[in-house]
This record gives sequence, C-alpha cells and structure tokens, in this order.
Amino acid sequence: MKQRISAGLLALAAAGVWAQDWPAASQALLKQVQAQPGYAQVAALHPSYRPTSDGRSFLLVWTPNADTPPAKWIVSLPGTGGYATRDLAVWYPHLQGRDVGLVVVQWWLGAGDTTRDYYTPFDIYREVDRLLNELKVPKNSALLHGFSRGAANMYAVAALDRSKGRQYFSTFVASSGSASLDYPPTQLVTRGEFGPAPYAGTQWVTACGDRDPNPGRDGCPGMRRTAEWIQARGGNVVLTIEDKTQGHGALQLNPANATQLLDWYLRP
Repeated sequence: MKQRISAGLLALAAAGVWAQDWPAASQALLKQVQAQPGYAQVAALHPSYRPTSDGRSFLLVWTPNADTPPAKWIVSLPGTGGYATRDLAVWYPHLQGRDVGLVVVQWWLGAGDTTRDYYTPFDIYREVDRLLNELKVPKNSALLHGFSRGAANMYAVAALDRSKGRQYFSTFVASSGSASLDYPPTQLVTRGEFGPAPYAGTQWVTACGDRDPNPGRDGCPGMRRTAEWIQARGGNVVLTIEDKTQGHGALQLNPANATQLLDWYLRP
C-alpha cells in the first residue's frame, strides 16, 4: 500500500528548526541531545522529531525515503542514559540500502539514573501507540528492539501491546538485557496481569556477548534464562545470537550479527 507519510510529521523539527507548539521541556531535551558530540553526522541523515504528548520528551523518526512509507519499521529503546540520536547513529550503518524505517523513543529524560528519570513501560507504549497510529503502521508489522535497560523495560511494553494495545509488534528483539524478575513492571507480566500467555503469536530474538561484564543480567546466561521465561508465556524464540568475541551490545558491535537479524526480519 503506497501512502505518503505526513509532511508535517517528517518536518516537525529538522535540525535547528523549531515547531512553535513544542512544549518547553521537550524542546530543552532535544536541544540537549543536539549538543552532544557527533550530532552533525546524525543531522546529515535528516531525522525528524515528535514531542511526546506529556511534553517531557520526544521521539525520533528516520525513513530511507521521505515520500513513501518503508516496508517495515523498527522501534528502538536505547540503554541507560541513551540518546535517540546516538541510537540512530548506531543503527544507520546496518539499515543502509534496506527499506526499513526507524523510530527511537527518547525515554531517558536527560538527567539522573533512577526509575523516575525514565519513562515507565506504560509511558513508552502510550507514546509509541500515538506515533505508530499516526504513521498508520499496520498490525503485526513492526519490530520492537530494546538494548540493555531498554530491553529490561521492553518485556512489559510487549505485554501491553499484545494484550491491551493495537498489536503493532509481532517481533521483539532483546539485546543484552534480560527480564529482571524483581522489576515491578516485569512482575506484572510474571504474575499474569496481562493474561497467562501475553506473548502468544509473537517471535523473539535474543542477542548477547560472552564477554559481557554482567553475564547473569545482560550476558548469555541471563538471555538464556529470559528465553525460557518468554517461552513460558507463549512467545516463540526464533533466533538466538550469541557472540563469543563481543561484550555488552554484541548485536550491533559485530556487523555480522546485525546483518543476520535484518536479513531474517526483512526476508520475503
């Protein structure tokens, strides 16, 4: 289906250009992000930005073609203290030449390291739902990726989408971040608040490095445990990427791993 993406959405805030109705906190956080080293290279990729509905943050949108929607979408949650622009810089080398768009949630609010300094999974899904609905992303057509802390929060986001949301995602990629069973949002999933099989009908990919400094949490032992936890809740772990040469973030540190994932995801 050929359908133009809203020009207003794609032009919301090009580098250095401000929409008049941006909330102050969202605008300040984007300025903070744009002041980070290496932003000029990201700006050259012409991402667009969307302020969040609560006026606290923003989402980044990048597409390979401004005139037509991509065949597939990836929605990404960065790790601890992560910037959406940095996530685009990490993803872009792997996405070149592929018909896939990227949405990154700036779910860290720019300062601090407590849970209140980040969006909750409920906040994340509210903003993702709002944007993907505006982009007219079809049901079961997108991939949700989480890295490290982003992965730890993704498990509840996945349950929300499948049990109470619009089911945008049929595929989930957990990269170097296990399901923390003592984390309250994950505990909701474990005790059945989203149903006994909230991941039924979904495909999962786990990725890890044998040299991760926190093997039980973010490394391969933690991700193997998480795979069993996912399968117990109806999910199908279809691809396991374990890299003996890499540590934290092995999925994208080794281009062969990212290629394996994208070749599988974008297969005909």
